Amino acid sequence: MAAAARARRLTAPIAPCSGRIRLALLHTAARREPLVSTSVQALQESAREPASNRRLFARLRPDPRTMERLDMLGLGSEKRGRFERRRWFRYDEPEVRLPRLFFFAGARAAASFPPASLPEIGFVGRSNVGKSTLVNRLCGSLAARVSERPGLTQQLNFYTAGSDLHLVDMPGYGFAFAKDEEAQGWRALVETYVRQRASLRRVMLLLDARHGIKANDREFIGLLEAAGAKYQLVLTKCDLVHRDDLARQHMLVARQAERARNCIPRVLMVSAAQRAGLNELRKEILHTCSLGQKYLADHRRKEAAAQAAYFEQLRIFNDTARRRPRQLLGPARTVAQSSPQPGQTWEAAHAKNPAFAIERELPAPKSRRREIAIFVAVAAVTWGVGCVVAFNYQRMTSTPVTAALFTARHNDEVCRVLGRQLRFASAFPWISGDISHLKGFVDVEFAVVGDLGVPGRLILKSRRAARQNGEWHTTEFCVVAADGRRIDCSTAA
Repeated sequence: MAAAARARRLTAPIAPCSGRIRLALLHTAARREPLVSTSVQALQESAREPASNRRLFARLRPDPRTMERLDMLGLGSEKRGRFERRRWFRYDEPEVRLPRLFFFAGARAAASFPPASLPEIGFVGRSNVGKSTLVNRLCGSLAARVSERPGLTQQLNFYTAGSDLHLVDMPGYGFAFAKDEEAQGWRALVETYVRQRASLRRVMLLLDARHGIKANDREFIGLLEAAGAKYQLVLTKCDLVHRDDLARQHMLVARQAERARNCIPRVLMVSAAQRAGLNELRKEILHTCSLGQKYLADHRRKEAAAQAAYFEQLRIFNDTARRRPRQLLGPARTVAQSSPQPGQTWEAAHAKNPAFAIERELPAPKSRRREIAIFVAVAAVTWGVGCVVAFNYQRMTSTPVTAALFTARHNDEVCRVLGRQLRFASAFPWISGDISHLKGFVDVEFAVVGDLGVPGRLILKSRRAARQNGEWHTTEFCVVAADGRRIDCSTAA
């Protein structure tokens, strides 16, 4: 009796009253009995022992039929090994075409709603979940404005698809780059439209496939249940989720959809970026608006033929899977036996043995040892050359080399023979020898040149007498000219 009374209160029509009182009644009815749970709550409810949400999510076993459907439609990202065998075929699904989309009305208040002349399908969801992008992809147009900034859609945008149906892009709920008063106004506008619009056939509630049902999604589902509107859950951005995780998220959302009264049990999955799963959503929209006979008259036959071809290729792919490397055709059949006989073409040989044809097109992966060895050799040579250049630059910019070049530059004999402004012979000269402050010796030699253009070589040899006092004794400090003349720079000229 109590359950029946509660159901009558939820479904009873609300008496005429002001907009604020009506919205308050909707919020109250939505909070009375939460029909669905968030994805995190659903995980915790099904847990038999305490564990993290990530571990509980990983323990879920995806439905095999859902995995087959995802493989067929190409939904969800997939990671494959380098040498893992890949499919050479795909499902060529016949496309369902909707009329081109055109914007014809926008409403910021209930009084601005256009006349309810055609069946309408509404799209609603959290901000930045991809509503406008999905509306554009469904009809192959750019009528809806798209932005990465949440809260771009600030009114109800009505789009006409030919003369058959209307698509309604609603403002998103949740976080948005707008004032709180404006966001509350959008929410009130959406709630008024969902409750009062007579031509609204169904509301497509978009959910991010990476998160599933969140708290604000659950609250909006409660408002739709209180308003008595039919709605269907659609997972978007499926290309950003791994295929196994997408199947798990679909299972969680489908369980919650079965608990709701006004929700369509079937949960759709789409990817607007890769245009995958859009045909399923188009067919759902057409059947909801009673347009299946007009647009899908010949589609079923083409779809059955495409599915038959896909499953035939899938059977061949599974039957010819490699059991062990180097035994591609089994012990009984060899490549020589499957090769074309005299007077027989390759096509005939392939028809007799599909396994040989497939393995011939997809040969065994080659060894990459040679490429790896070349890469290691090049890396070693590059590292060695880099170390040599770095050490030479360290010697070139060291204090002994800089001081020796400065002292020789101010020697009168050097200036007379080589010229003034003594400098390195090149921009990056090679400094032969070594400098070790730890061992206490300097032994360097490098090429120099002056203003007269006469080349020469500067030689510096010095030793540290004792580590305690830090005295150094220069054994040789001279400049050797091109003609072999040695100019001593150790004494003042």
